[in-house]
Amino acid sequence: MTDKANKSPPNQAGAENSALVGRQSIYDRNLDILGYELLYRPSEGGSLTEVNGNVTTGEVMLNAFLELGLESLVDDKLAFINLTQDYVEGLIAIPFPSGSIVLEVLEDIDPTPVVIQGIERLKSRGFTIALDDFVFDEHLMPLVPLADIIKVDIMGVSDDELEAGLDSLHDIFQGKLLAEKIETQVELDMCKDFGFDYFQGSFLEKPVVVKGQKMPSNKVATIQLLSRLQDESVEFDELEDIVKNDPSLSFKLLRYINSPAFSLGSKVSSIKQALVLLGLATLKHWMTIIVVSGESGKSPDLILKALSRAHMCERLAKMLKLKNQDQYFLVGLFSILDAMMDQEKAVILDQLPIHEELKLALLEEKGNMGRVIKCVLAYEHADWEEVRCGKAPLKAIQRVYMESIKWANEQVSILN
Repeated sequence: MTDKANKSPPNQAGAENSALVGRQSIYDRNLDILGYELLYRPSEGGSLTEVNGNVTTGEVMLNAFLELGLESLVDDKLAFINLTQDYVEGLIAIPFPSGSIVLEVLEDIDPTPVVIQGIERLKSRGFTIALDDFVFDEHLMPLVPLADIIKVDIMGVSDDELEAGLDSLHDIFQGKLLAEKIETQVELDMCKDFGFDYFQGSFLEKPVVVKGQKMPSNKVATIQLLSRLQDESVEFDELEDIVKNDPSLSFKLLRYINSPAFSLGSKVSSIKQALVLLGLATLKHWMTIIVVSGESGKSPDLILKALSRAHMCERLAKMLKLKNQDQYFLVGLFSILDAMMDQEKAVILDQLPIHEELKLALLEEKGNMGRVIKCVLAYEHADWEEVRCGKAPLKAIQRVYMESIKWANEQVSILN
């Protein structure tokens, strides 16, 4: 459904750092929620009419999958996402698995051979295809056999035209019919009588805005990653180093790979494992969207602190020969998530399916990871009575701290 609302979200402090997604429920014949259409919403002062369609689709994808988390938006329901012609034709890649996604082919896309090939390619990947704001026009009929769902704008036709149009689909369409823009009980009852399977409109629910706080990325790190992804011979170890230098990228990567869209069955808590599972092509597509979104970075001092903590935690874990040493880097990196995202740490961690040991370390300083990050924070704050880390002597901890500060400064200077 093309979003024709003309209201921007209410003015709110920090709106420019907010992740906004419009969401409207879609119901089945029992009026149970089948899924949600996800809609572009501009930040404060923005306009719905002045933004390129490719950008709005990319922004919805970015906010839904990386910022807010798809599971927090749709739970176990379907997510309907509008596609422009460039996405349909494959000029811009769709960087997520089919899972519970319905791709809506917008009403202004003509059924050219390239468009038809694009839809067939998306169907071969497992995506459910919907025709958005469908009108009963002969030139659109080549798209009908390719569709799983046809969304009919009932405001655009009379009752007689609607009935005649549905009859014209009878022999060529075997999928589901969705009536959209339902505004009254009479219209809902009529659409049920006409045999529609699904229903959407302001009578059932008006679009609502779901808001979350964006976690700003270090844009230079993001561009650096995108640049290296152009080299097909690039090693995952190198990519891991780049991602580990940015808490935002690390957080988004792990939340994405652990989202229900992948149905992996077990949690991924290693950046390298996440990179390998996603593959270079998917990473390249996501990084392109992130760069285009134009996110701004946090203070270099904050990045410096996150990197030095991460490096110190990892070095201490190696010194003490602890298990899962790569996760200690994440303990230090994620210890500053609350400052990066301007949210309570517990709220952020609830959005990220990480191992309980890592969560307890970050929230309660429990376990080996908790003891290590507690030691690192104590050293930062010159709380010498609490600077204890297993059998590591104080001089060794001091040396690791100085090495970590030096390493973090080097990384920040490289990225800036």
